[in-house]
Amino acid sequence: MTKKRLSEGVNDASRRTFLKMGGLAATGATLGGAAAAGFVLGRDPDANVGWGRTEAGADMFINRQPFQVEIAPSLKPVGDVIRPDWGDFLFNRAGAIAHAIKEGWDPAQGWQNFPDSRVRAYYAQYPDRWQEMLQSFSAHKIHDDNKEKHRDRFALAWAYDASWHKGLMTSNFPPKPQGHPDQDDFKWVKREPVEFQSPAHASKLIKQMANKYGMTHVGIAKLDPAFVFKGMMRGMKEWGDEIPAHWKNVIVFGVPMNWDPMYAAVGYSTSKEAYFRASTAAGLMSAFLGELGYAARPQWPGIDYEIILPPIAIQAGLGENARNGILMTPEVGPNIRLAAVITNLDLEADKPVDLKMSHFCEDCKICADSCPSGSITDADAPDTVERGFRKWDFNQDSCWRFWNQGPSEGAKGCRVCIAVCPYTRKNNWIHALVKNLEPRDPTSITRTTLLAMQHNFFYYPDAENYHADWSGGNFASYHEPPEWMRSENYLKVEKTWDYDGNWEAF
Repeated sequence: MTKKRLSEGVNDASRRTFLKMGGLAATGATLGGAAAAGFVLGRDPDANVGWGRTEAGADMFINRQPFQVEIAPSLKPVGDVIRPDWGDFLFNRAGAIAHAIKEGWDPAQGWQNFPDSRVRAYYAQYPDRWQEMLQSFSAHKIHDDNKEKHRDRFALAWAYDASWHKGLMTSNFPPKPQGHPDQDDFKWVKREPVEFQSPAHASKLIKQMANKYGMTHVGIAKLDPAFVFKGMMRGMKEWGDEIPAHWKNVIVFGVPMNWDPMYAAVGYSTSKEAYFRASTAAGLMSAFLGELGYAARPQWPGIDYEIILPPIAIQAGLGENARNGILMTPEVGPNIRLAAVITNLDLEADKPVDLKMSHFCEDCKICADSCPSGSITDADAPDTVERGFRKWDFNQDSCWRFWNQGPSEGAKGCRVCIAVCPYTRKNNWIHALVKNLEPRDPTSITRTTLLAMQHNFFYYPDAENYHADWSGGNFASYHEPPEWMRSENYLKVEKTWDYDGNWEAF
């Protein structure tokens, strides 16, 4: 793979400044040698679920207070702020198009003649994405015609994914909203609201409860209308621009996907185990709030939302916006799946942070180079304005096209950009040290050194090799699958394949 551009050279003055910072210099000088220790620690099963030895990761967190800001760098408006529409939600568009085709609509008529005006409005803004969306349907058909030839290879991975999928889809918890939010959001309220000592006390308790329910990351933000969908309200067939008056605060939380399957994206990974954990926590938190007399509306993956969670998580101080368009936390990078609860409980909001992770993305570009669908921009800086905010350009529809042709049994999901991100690392002292060092380094030497390590010590399959063999690839994965996902280790199958990926990371 072609090596990515590293940061420009650091001038002499800034080098002298850095060298005066004795502790930083000493730590930076040891980064290369520490890499080997990091690889060993990365295999430590104590870190496999993404948190440390205390409950839900209380020992893993970077102190965010020195890096708090009033407005997150990626959420400073540069134009008129516009709320997202129904059609901006990918799964709405994909579902509407699939339904229309099933009912006899001919895609040859073009998006201009699609029966739903909300879909037309989206593709009027992004006409080049229409063909990508149409190709996703044909790609899925090719996937279905070919996947059984590879069941021996992926049998254990597909069973793992299916087990979480069944848990997620058949648990019926939290229950989907029914009816108007002014009634449904209060369905678990049995008494008058209890009174907290202060909003700060309420926030402290709520964060502890998120940890008790298994979430490693939790933050609180005031509800920002800029990230509330128009024309979308679960339980209601028709909905306009109204935002319920009791929607005051958002408790947003998340949990990482299990590390070793995630690293083995595409064919051996799944998001559904983290979806299951996060959605369950959203239901538990909603029930807890109801018992105390407060409204609660859970938001959970993969499609049960009325709000856009990543920017709200950024406002709540969990992390920053990554090049691939999702939340990147300092502890686990973008390896986090989010859920939330909207409530009328008075809470003390957290502040966003500036940990220079977005600047790291400017130099890195590893996810863009590795993306199997070419959906991630390789621009040197955020290169588009969307709904009034400057961000990295990202093509939802081409990403969705690859989702529908990947080697997972249901052909849903990719996660390559998450796996290859240098910030996506298990919780251990090596990576905690580096992630505390980088935002405190005014010279960018740490960033340059880290990227040099990534490019020289780590193997990345070519982007096209992540595809299945029926679409020109060889089922590559960033890491080779873990031992417990290798069919040949447990099943009576003939191993006829080789793995394209790495385990030791070299």
